[in-house]
Amino acid sequence: MNINREFKASFAKLKLSLKRFPYPLIFSTLTTLILIFIINIEDKLNLTTAETFVKYAMALALGFPLFLIIKVYFEKIKPVSKINKIIIRFVAFFSLIIYYIFLLNKMNMVTISRYIAVSLSLYLLFLVIPYFYNRKNFELYVVKIFSRLIVTGVYSLILFAGISVILFTLNELLNIPITETFYPSTALLIVGIFAPVFLLAKIPKQNEILDIKEYPIIFKILLTYIIMPLITIYTTILYIYFIKIIITQQLPQGLVAHLVIWYASLSVIIIFFISPYKDKNQWIKTFRKWLPIALIPLLSMMFLAMYIRIDAYGFTENRYFVLVLGLWILGIALYYIFSKKKNNLLLPLSLSIILILSVFGPWSSYSVSIYSQNQRFENILKEYNMVKNESIIKNKTIINENDQEQIQAIFRYFKNNHSLNDLKYLPDDFKTEDTQEFFGFKYNSKYSPQNANYFNYYLDRNQKTVNIKQYDYMVKFPNKNNEAFISEDNLTINFVDNNKEIIIIRNNKEIYRQSLIPILSQLHQKNKNTEKENLNLNDFSYTKEINNYKIKMIFTTLSGRENTQKSSEINIIKLDFYLLIGEF
Repeated sequence: MNINREFKASFAKLKLSLKRFPYPLIFSTLTTLILIFIINIEDKLNLTTAETFVKYAMALALGFPLFLIIKVYFEKIKPVSKINKIIIRFVAFFSLIIYYIFLLNKMNMVTISRYIAVSLSLYLLFLVIPYFYNRKNFELYVVKIFSRLIVTGVYSLILFAGISVILFTLNELLNIPITETFYPSTALLIVGIFAPVFLLAKIPKQNEILDIKEYPIIFKILLTYIIMPLITIYTTILYIYFIKIIITQQLPQGLVAHLVIWYASLSVIIIFFISPYKDKNQWIKTFRKWLPIALIPLLSMMFLAMYIRIDAYGFTENRYFVLVLGLWILGIALYYIFSKKKNNLLLPLSLSIILILSVFGPWSSYSVSIYSQNQRFENILKEYNMVKNESIIKNKTIINENDQEQIQAIFRYFKNNHSLNDLKYLPDDFKTEDTQEFFGFKYNSKYSPQNANYFNYYLDRNQKTVNIKQYDYMVKFPNKNNEAFISEDNLTINFVDNNKEIIIIRNNKEIYRQSLIPILSQLHQKNKNTEKENLNLNDFSYTKEINNYKIKMIFTTLSGRENTQKSSEINIIKLDFYLLIGEF
């Protein structure tokens, strides 16, 4: 009887979901059907037609959060007259048509990133609107939706797994034909129709009173005893690295920005979710108080790393988004530190506004990045006197290798993300094939500017056997704990990892001392334009004769980062090599 009652209650909630949110569910259903249609007749569609249907689906998918916003808005300001509802819905539907016509006309980086930003902004507004004036228990409202989203995901995954097993069994045991498209179509039906109905069935109503007792206990345990300690440990690690940078006076690497930004974003989310317990648990209260303070120095380190990257390569959309997100997190951290009355509604509302501003207008990521890359290009052209009367003139001098790479990086950026027509000074009909004619060097389509200052080399695994008959000793470094090699006849070999220095001592007398960094720098310069995964033994080894000894080093792995201002200076990240020593 209890099971039957629970089933009836669940079914009643699903019916209520359909009744309460009919328009959003219509849009999610239409989006799903179009995607299923594309999957099932994809081989019969040409590229243009398939892209058109994808655009239909994208525009309709925006209707789901847009009409969710409209529904909760109606509930917030009720009563709303029927004529006003019709007008607002018509304007919303018309806006989707406008978006489709003007903002989905091309499928490129700008279109996709703007679409993601608009979608996220709409979903954030959906969370904000019901509590825009009445801000009490806003966190509990979001927690309830988030926990429902997790439950929906689990149910959807189990449902898909069960249906997939049934389809597989029908095909294998009863020879009922099941095409490959059945599985993705089933997944789409579950994600696009079942999941929205199930999710929206428990969206709190406008007059529903939320109590902290409804806070999921599993969610609280996960946050308090697992995620918060992990965040604390990760914070400690970042501070150790921060202290190391100060001691060694080495500037932070580009990876720091990504490590800090995701950590800081998660930290803000955690602070938001634990807010209902800020006055009920001392550990949560302490964590919530000190984490925003701890974020400030780490964000400063990230901004320094970003400045180095932007100063060297200019703005791109990715760098813009990371920088803006970092500034938003910094603002939220300062708000938590100094504000006496903390209103968590500010988080999704401000982020929603920032997302829209970052993809529209002259301050958008696209406008800023295009301007920045144009400035880089202009500076290089003027350095070689290639600009006259606001037009490019053919180069008469040799462009150095670093500037060649910079020009190629700029060309690749505009070619992949925008259009070469957006690049100033170039002729309207310019193609990358014309690089040789205008700049005096050939455009390398395989060049990757994003990783230009990092390198990785690997010796060919199929290398022939090394002839060691001229040598008496062979040692592999690094070995366990980087221990020194000591032979029975008083030969000692030390490898100092900090400065990559080899020290060879015989009978308490030093016979060889050499830092490997200059050697590795020369090898890097020699091999930087070659295939780096299968290097020849002779191209990646070093031999030296000194004091009646012949010394050979065979490098098997080398990875590092070169100085963006001076490519001959390198920072070694990983090094593996064999040292051979022979006496003559």
